[in-house]
Amino acid sequence: MAELEIPYQGLHLDGETREHEGAAYRALNPMAQIPVLILPDGAVMTETGAIMIYLAETRPDAGLLPPVGDERRAQALRWLFFAQGNLYETVLRYAYPRRYTADGDGAPGVRAAAFERADKLWDMVAEAAEGPYFFGDSFTLLDIYLAMLAAWHYQQPALFARLPAIARLVEATTVRPAIAPVWRQYSMDRRLQRGPTP
Repeated sequence: MAELEIPYQGLHLDGETREHEGAAYRALNPMAQIPVLILPDGAVMTETGAIMIYLAETRPDAGLLPPVGDERRAQALRWLFFAQGNLYETVLRYAYPRRYTADGDGAPGVRAAAFERADKLWDMVAEAAEGPYFFGDSFTLLDIYLAMLAAWHYQQPALFARLPAIARLVEATTVRPAIAPVWRQYSMDRRLQRGPTP
């Protein structure tokens, strides 16, 4: 929204008290997942990829999503859903391994498999990325989503050292004038410096 210059009012939920798991938030999103977008008519949108596409289509002139007919559009949608369905899901597996096993002793195995899977998935992204952004000099919504997921990587220094294309994409995205303040607001800059704890 910042990149598109769409005015909005943000509501921050208290993660420490797990406010997003309360009844009020579940009334908006029964999955208790963040984010939720409430549209001007009161309709509720969930699912980050869907929200990003919707917002990009409200301002097509900004170019955050290649237009219909542009061959890059199909690839932008492909990789956005790849990131949401594979990379993000893998982050959840190593961050919350107990969600993915009914065996109380199985969490370490779930986490170890997620670490291995994450590396393979990022290899695929790096191979496809043209640099400095995913589509060369064309900045799209995909770069925002990939930069966020890289900030959540379990071992960023190793990821960036091994895959310079990902490091360049994150750097190019996070220094953008509209994105940098939001990145700092959500402490993503500090997350990139220290990396998440596995």
